[in-house]
Amino acid sequence: MESVEPLLRELTAIKWLLAFIALGVVAVVGIFFFLVANIISVMRDNRRENASQSKHNELEDLLASGQSTAAKFTAMEWVGAQPRRPAAHWALAKAHYQLGELSEAKQVLKGLLKVAPEEHYRVNAWLDFIETEFSQSRPKPVE
Repeated sequence: MESVEPLLRELTAIKWLLAFIALGVVAVVGIFFFLVANIISVMRDNRRENASQSKHNELEDLLASGQSTAAKFTAMEWVGAQPRRPAAHWALAKAHYQLGELSEAKQVLKGLLKVAPEEHYRVNAWLDFIETEFSQSRPKPVE
């Protein structure tokens, strides 16, 4: 009997060591999957951001080259796909403005304030500018 007790103590110690190792392995695997999930999320966000930057550049080129109608429809698609992206609203407002669609530009800018209220300083300046355009293009009373 005495020779079995040291063996049982060693087996108990080995059991606890294996349990500790198993917990360590589970923790490492958990951390690995957490990191992989975060890396995938960052890559997806980067891809989305690159696509948005590409769309923004495309629209800026269309607007700069006077292709306002094409810019308008491209911006409308972008706003439809990413309605919370302020740059999409800005591009659509610029396209409407270039086309002389001042009421539509004004509506888009007001919608932009709902999506990104922090843009108020820029939006309000544009809204004032559009109001000036409206007042200058209104017919004058005949005297």
